[in-house]
Amino acid sequence: MAIREQVPKPLRGPAGFASLAVMLLGIVVGYILTMVGITLYLGLDPIQQGAVSSVEAIGVTAVGIGAFVAGYLGWRGFNYFAY
Repeated sequence: MAIREQVPKPLRGPAGFASLAVMLLGIVVGYILTMVGITLYLGLDPIQQGAVSSVEAIGVTAVGIGAFVAGYLGWRGFNYFAY
C-alpha cells in the first residue's frame, strides 16, 4: 500500500501544501546559503577579509546544497500528494 493511500483524504491537501512550503523554504534558504558560501570561499565578503576559513565556507555551501535537496524533496512530496 502506498503512503498516499495511508494518509486520510482530508489530510492530503494540507500535506501537499506543507510539502509546497518545505519546497519554497528549501529553495530560498538553499540559494542564500549557497551564494554566501561561494562568496566566502572566494574571499569576496566586504565586511572582514579572511574572517571565515575555506573549510567553514565549504560547510556553509554544503548546508545550502542540502537545503536545495530538501526543497526538491518538498516539490516531489507536493506532486505526490496533489495528484
